[in-house]
Amino acid sequence: MNKTQDIAGFREKLPARVVINVENTDDGLWAKVSTPDGTLSNCYAQAANAVELVTMVNDAIFTHFEVPEDVRSCIGYYVPLSDAHVQWEEMFNKLVSMEKQLDLQGDSETTLTLKKTVC
Repeated sequence: MNKTQDIAGFREKLPARVVINVENTDDGLWAKVSTPDGTLSNCYAQAANAVELVTMVNDAIFTHFEVPEDVRSCIGYYVPLSDAHVQWEEMFNKLVSMEKQLDLQGDSETTLTLKKTVC
């Protein structure tokens, strides 16, 4: 197998999104890493600050999935997303789903509801 195939294989093994539960302790920050569907468990990271925690979380995930160090930088990194980003992504996915449904049904009318949020 060549390096390009290795990278593609490891990308397939990694979850698209992870959930991080962070606890602030006297020793710094502790993070429990999991996935929305629960397929990743018993994965933890510790760091002195939030910036370092992102690096340590990525290291913990790559270690959990046995990704070799020489291909890690080619695979990409998990980065924190704001709540607003996640909301926009969910809305976009719903719109795409609606469009597919309309295409299948041949309908031309649908209703969208404005969801009010506090800023």
